[in-house]
Amino acid sequence: MNDGFAWWLIVLGIAIGVGLVWVFAVRLPRTESDVGPSEVPIEADWISRNIESYGGLAPQPLVEEVLELHRQYLATGATPLPPAWQPGVAQAASLVEPSPQPAAPPPVDTPPANTAGDD
Repeated sequence: MNDGFAWWLIVLGIAIGVGLVWVFAVRLPRTESDVGPSEVPIEADWISRNIESYGGLAPQPLVEEVLELHRQYLATGATPLPPAWQPGVAQAASLVEPSPQPAAPPPVDTPPANTAGDD
């Protein structure tokens, strides 16, 4: 093996190493701690626009509050709510508007069946 080929393998190895570092260090998904306070309004606006594009209603200030509550939830260790704060089934059912029921289809008029003795 000559020296030129060895240098080519070294350069190729460095290039592959840089590519792997870039994939694992740069391209991995971000975590909650990566999102700074200045990015919260941008994230809330993006979430709000996406929810509204599907027909939902999510104002940006509400989404910002939900994101802040989510960060607090993660910081506190995910403790469950006290029983007094948990809505019961009746309370939860009263918060949901009933969906309108579709109208029943009109009855179909069918002609009487011919009998063999009616000639």
